[in-house]
Amino acid sequence: MRYPDTVVRCRPGGVNRFGDRGAETRTEMAGAFAPVSSTEDHVTRGDTVTTQATLFLPYGSDVVATDVIEIGGRRWHVDGDPAQWSSPLTGRRAVCSVSLRAVSG
Repeated sequence: MRYPDTVVRCRPGGVNRFGDRGAETRTEMAGAFAPVSSTEDHVTRGDTVTTQATLFLPYGSDVVATDVIEIGGRRWHVDGDPAQWSSPLTGRRAVCSVSLRAVSG
């Protein structure tokens, strides 16, 4: 698979003994971004738009559920644990798929 998009994985820093957060770690990665859907909620939360997307990364990429992915200046939250896909027949390691979610409004 080709990975035409450059994305930035933003990992939150730890918390020191005083409760202060450390600086986030930013790492550039090659990926393939695929928008999935968006929904609007006009009733309960005002004009809230939730957009979902999938990011495909090379197999074994270091992404966890607490990371934030920055694509084209927009920040996306990782939605659940990333999935490492491999073939059950050949064992070929294929791709890491990451579900993303962004909420605006």
